[in-house]
Amino acid sequence: MHHEDELVREKSQQEEGQGELGHHHHQQQPSDYQRPSHEIEDANNVEGVTNPPTDIDTDSETGGPSSDDNVILVTFRPGEPANPYNWSQAKKHYVVFVGTLLSINSTMGSSIPSNEIPALQARFHFPDGAQTILPATTYLIGFVLGPLVFAPLSEQYGRRVILVSTLALYLIFTMACALAPTWAAFLVFRILSGIFASPPMSVTGGSIADVNEDKVARGRANVLWSTATLVGPLAGPVIAGYTAADSWKWGFWAAMILSGFCLVAVLCQPETLTTKILRDRARQLNKEKGSDKYMAPADQDRPSLLVMLKITTTRPLYFMFTEMVVALTCVYMAFVYAVFYMLLEIFPDIFEGIYGFTAGESGLAFVMMFAGSVVTVFVSYICDRYAQSIIQRHPNKQAEYLRLPIACLGGPLFVIALLWLGWTSRASVPWVVPLLSMIPYGIAYQMIFMAMINYVADAYGIYASSALAACAAARSVAGAVIPLAVDSMVDTLGIAWSCSLLAFISCGLSLVPFGFIIWGEQIRAASNFSKKLQQDPHPELELTRSLSVV
Repeated sequence: MHHEDELVREKSQQEEGQGELGHHHHQQQPSDYQRPSHEIEDANNVEGVTNPPTDIDTDSETGGPSSDDNVILVTFRPGEPANPYNWSQAKKHYVVFVGTLLSINSTMGSSIPSNEIPALQARFHFPDGAQTILPATTYLIGFVLGPLVFAPLSEQYGRRVILVSTLALYLIFTMACALAPTWAAFLVFRILSGIFASPPMSVTGGSIADVNEDKVARGRANVLWSTATLVGPLAGPVIAGYTAADSWKWGFWAAMILSGFCLVAVLCQPETLTTKILRDRARQLNKEKGSDKYMAPADQDRPSLLVMLKITTTRPLYFMFTEMVVALTCVYMAFVYAVFYMLLEIFPDIFEGIYGFTAGESGLAFVMMFAGSVVTVFVSYICDRYAQSIIQRHPNKQAEYLRLPIACLGGPLFVIALLWLGWTSRASVPWVVPLLSMIPYGIAYQMIFMAMINYVADAYGIYASSALAACAAARSVAGAVIPLAVDSMVDTLGIAWSCSLLAFISCGLSLVPFGFIIWGEQIRAASNFSKKLQQDPHPELELTRSLSVV
């Protein structure tokens, strides 16, 4: 596996000498470099372990023999079933299913308390105002912190161990929320729940890329996953609305039950990370052979965990403040994300306050958003077909014309949906009218997210994970902070003008994708990261693109 140029190379090169080296990247070398046949046979006869092809390792830059002596690189044979790319379709679909289920579980936790605020106030005696949004805010703070640690850990130790361990801890802290003795303890447990709920959102994209080599299959799996992740935040208010009538704790018990199913599902999923599989295979060979010469290719230049953590925590901030494409995308997506969590607070004012809905019936309004997001899946397929003909005429703007037209449709539709909701939410208008506004809202929300995230992934290639981490951090912070003002805004402006204010801001931000289509090529040309990507294309481009929906 390749690493970015900024990574510190920790493995010192040994002096040149006679050694036995493994195959690297399937490059065929002259027969003079082949290993002795008795060594080949010896390595291949390890029970349960497949040794790499027999050609010698080569230096990827010079094309000659590597200076790493006495190292045998352990790789997959062509077509080997152990390679996740060669798994059966049923096994690959199961990976997507588990990742989707885990993501629904994680995101549902963010919105569970939204329909339980009165019951929580009766239990913990906190006032109206900003504190009513704290259960969601604290959880989203955890969503900011968690991926900074667990994403690099998943690359170091594998996807499965991270998903299993953090899910178990999430289950424990969800139970702690239900049993919290004080308001302060409840909020602390919410932060910890958010931290340990976050890994599926940063790991599932990588897991999908681990098992799908084909770009089309990978893209379809990501579209399905990204659509399903909207189920969680929408399901939370529905579940809480109906269970809060018995006890506010039942929302958390329901989250624990779903987490239990998820834990069983992920325990049945094998490891998908190729580097972890090969690393375990090399470790087994070394143990059985009593040597330390077998090594996974990724371990040749592997940086330390501290170096990886430093990069994952500092580079996203650098992107956010120095790259115009990333900065504007962060602002746009952060605001759209924050509006969603503001609607979690505004909906009870509309459907319970104006139309007399119960808490459960008010939560059902969010189902209309999901209906809109499903429509987006079909719209995206249609747009992709037309985009292919456009990018053939504009080869220098492939990223812009392939991804952004759908955002240009979603931006104005988002504005219309907010105005529709705000100005029809009154007693003289039937309840179904404002409710239907959530269908175009769901369509627009998904359009904006899918387009902007994939555009950033395409524009930054191997650096996409850092750029997307900046976007994820920005929107989680916005989702945690901006909704704190929603009660004061509604009290001051009323529902109609509050929604109008959000619509006016969205209208200005909707110009961002139009600006990228017009000036995106020039902006990317001025970017140091984009220049480096064009000069030195990297094979991890497609892998990083799989992180687009984190």
